[in-house]
Amino acid sequence: MTFTLIQIAVTVLLLVYAGVWRRQQQKRRGRSWDEIASALRANDWGFDEVASRYLYKGGINATPEDIWPRIDGARGLWAMYINAPLLVQLADYAAEHGDSPDEALLEGLRSDAFQIRLCVLMALGKYAMSRSTVGASVNAHRAAALYSEMLARMTMLFQEHAGQLFPKYLEAM
Repeated sequence: MTFTLIQIAVTVLLLVYAGVWRRQQQKRRGRSWDEIASALRANDWGFDEVASRYLYKGGINATPEDIWPRIDGARGLWAMYINAPLLVQLADYAAEHGDSPDEALLEGLRSDAFQIRLCVLMALGKYAMSRSTVGASVNAHRAAALYSEMLARMTMLFQEHAGQLFPKYLEAM
């Protein structure tokens, strides 16, 4: 008797979760450009200091030792964490409203966003556990490098496949 109640409870919980997830996906797909861009964290956390021409060229010009103070520590990492999935949403918006972009490019952007978030969580975890920036700086450097590459690829996507959205993209960044 209790086993069947547990089965029913688990089934109901899975159905509720599936419904909530589906509603969130529909909301996400229905968002406008301005709603997505307004959710981006402003670049006031020093990323432009570590990457010259960060929208057009990937790579960063900071060493792992000096990356932490230049991106404003945990604040900059958290901004990268928040912005990564929003940039993917912007890319999806461009794909829906532009000339059909390369699916490999979109998948690469999704992969970059996942890796950025993973690196940020590892860096913040190391920083929280040891209160030292030495261990966290390596993952922060990796996250910043991935973020820079992602922004450069996003710029390429907008220039080549969504030219009408490119000025809005530059304003948002």
